[in-house]
Amino acid sequence: MFFAKLHPLLVHFPVGLFVSGALFELYGNLRGEKIVAQAGEFNVRFGFWCSIPVAVVGFLGLMSIESKDEFKPFVVNHMFFALSTVFIFFVIVLISRFRDKIWVRVLHHCLLVVGLFTVISAGFYGGELVHRFNLPTGIGN
Repeated sequence: MFFAKLHPLLVHFPVGLFVSGALFELYGNLRGEKIVAQAGEFNVRFGFWCSIPVAVVGFLGLMSIESKDEFKPFVVNHMFFALSTVFIFFVIVLISRFRDKIWVRVLHHCLLVVGLFTVISAGFYGGELVHRFNLPTGIGN
């Protein structure tokens, strides 16, 4: 139960880094502001490395809660979008070394937008688990 209670506290840091990093990087690259784009790139990289232990804590927390049919679809969707987020930002970190090619820059920007969608979707389903179903405590509604 410890990890299930710890995960919602930790997850906001990499989420903030991913969202701010993607927005800074998109804005900086599209407006030609190199410093903003560099700040965004740093946030994306740091967010990726911070997301790995948070995902592990979330997985360990999932093992400690009783899974009920009423919130199973939310858990599945939350895990799908969370793992998709980590994978997409991993690809972004990998391809950032090859951005001298135009097609890599286009792919990079598309993945940033998709990564924004997945991190927000994972947050939606995680928020539903905490606020609608009162996980991890299970007290109330």
